[in-house]
Amino acid sequence: MKRVLILSALLTLTTARAQSWAAIQKQAQGQTVNFYMWGGSDDINRYVDTVVAPAARKAGVTLRRVPVSDTVQAVNKVLGEKQAGKNTNGSVDLIWINGENFRSAAQANLLLTGWAEALPNARYVDWKSPAIRNDFGFPVNGAESPWGSSQWQYVYDSARVKESELPRSFKALAAWIAAHPGRFTFPAPPNFSGNRFLRQAMFELAGGQAQFVGPYKPQLWATAAPKLWTYVKTIRPDLWRGGQTFPADVPNLYSLFANGEIDFAFVQNIAGIAAEVKSGVLPATARVFVFDAGTVTDTHYVAIPYNSAHSAGAKVVANLLLTPELQLAKLSGNLWGDGLGIDPARVGPAFQKQVRAALKVGPYTLDPALLSSKAFSDVDAQYDRNVQDGFKKEILK
Repeated sequence: MKRVLILSALLTLTTARAQSWAAIQKQAQGQTVNFYMWGGSDDINRYVDTVVAPAARKAGVTLRRVPVSDTVQAVNKVLGEKQAGKNTNGSVDLIWINGENFRSAAQANLLLTGWAEALPNARYVDWKSPAIRNDFGFPVNGAESPWGSSQWQYVYDSARVKESELPRSFKALAAWIAAHPGRFTFPAPPNFSGNRFLRQAMFELAGGQAQFVGPYKPQLWATAAPKLWTYVKTIRPDLWRGGQTFPADVPNLYSLFANGEIDFAFVQNIAGIAAEVKSGVLPATARVFVFDAGTVTDTHYVAIPYNSAHSAGAKVVANLLLTPELQLAKLSGNLWGDGLGIDPARVGPAFQKQVRAALKVGPYTLDPALLSSKAFSDVDAQYDRNVQDGFKKEILK
């Protein structure tokens, strides 16, 4: 009898959720979703415009991609509306977000909560995974829906740098920079990639990433920060243009690389630089590698502002982003090369086979097994904020 009651309760819950989703779909019909996202990659923009937007149209929703140079612009827009008392009919419906920007938005109560795990396609997400449940150590709490995953990799030009000469640690990188003045640089914080590059340097210089895991440790930062800034000050004179100026972002870095001004760049796509080489952003001689100690991997998400004018449409789009077919198209190096936001095992054996086929290991794409063996998580977003502030104070002063 008890089993019958449990099954009945589960059936009732499932039916209620289905009815609730049906109501959301009905409400979403005809809505235009303003999707605020970093717009610096033509490949990513093309994926959204040619894959996601058509899928949204079929679902009755118009997707309007609103490019920003930094996600903080979208967060600040919502914050400004809140401060002005505009608690409904907000201009931002969906934000591509993670890390420090998510933490800031969540702490300011700018995001809708409790919706992400209720999406139909959320069944494909491994919500028990710490990499999904926490964003830079900050609890997601249903305020974000996963979109994809990434892992930091280094890009080099094989026409100018021999594989045997690659620096595979920050200590070795400093030696390489000193021996090749002007041939290396990185985006300046607050750029996301610049922050991430410096945090990884901090991990190595302080003795490893493991000690940074968990809640923010002020004393650890106090010990690690001087080592990081000493490192940056040491390599700065031998950076591109004598370290007097820095690229604004990764697209700028790629332009310098393609023009032969520098020999290294970065990428975070799981498929490496396959898409960038195919689209001509990077030369065919470009290659990827990782440092021996490993590199940061993380999940990126979409979030809905608390005052979104079209939250139903935003939920429909977020659900579409988790569709196995759209996830697979995103994974392929033909378009973007971004990692999955879903667990292939939760989809099924056929999908797992498709995932393996989508990642064509070669000069532009590292073996997923190698990446997995060299992966570690990013840490509490307070370190990110400190790096931004410290770079401005210690380096750009």
